[in-house]
Amino acid sequence: MNQKYQDILEKLISKNRKQNIDLVLSKRTRFVSVLLENIYQSHNISAVMRTCDNLGIQDIYSLKSDKIKKSGKNVSLGAEKWLTIKTKADNEDYKHYIDGIKKSGYKIIGTVPNFEDSTIDISKIKFDKKIIIAFGNEEKGLSDNLIRNCDEIISIPMYGFTESYNISVSCAIILSNIIFKLRNNKKRIYLSNDEKKALRFEWIKRSIKNVDLILKNIKKK
Repeated sequence: MNQKYQDILEKLISKNRKQNIDLVLSKRTRFVSVLLENIYQSHNISAVMRTCDNLGIQDIYSLKSDKIKKSGKNVSLGAEKWLTIKTKADNEDYKHYIDGIKKSGYKIIGTVPNFEDSTIDISKIKFDKKIIIAFGNEEKGLSDNLIRNCDEIISIPMYGFTESYNISVSCAIILSNIIFKLRNNKKRIYLSNDEKKALRFEWIKRSIKNVDLILKNIKKK
């Protein structure tokens, strides 16, 4: 987009909004991302999006989670406006989608409800490269296919009788632990200047009503 258009749109939002955008951008990360596989309850998807936004996680990958586009705004509180959703297309090969994630530099970490010999504690995750945390279906968890493509499998230690968490709760616990540890370690996890610039313009557009019509009229002049 031409810089002239960006400058015009920026004048249409308040100073407070611009300051808030810049503040949030300064803490945004793609070092940690989330993969949702076959999540069918929209309120769970909404809660996950809200958690990601509040923790500064920018990208959510969607695999057979069709309701991600219909998530309840009363739960997400508009978080979907500020996130980047990367959904597998219906005609895209499954392996191609997963390989694309790995080629982007991610280590895929799957989540399972019960601790087994093959799983590791969330406190043992190594941050030697970017990570994407995969959460599965509310009833069946991750598919066998995705588990086979995971680099590591983790679980949350539990000490009660039920030995299970709702997916949105699991997501909040795991992501909070990871993000807080990364921030405390002062590891460089934030967006590059180019990423911030591109995302900033997208957020400015999403802050303006009828922005497509406004841009269309600007281009006519």
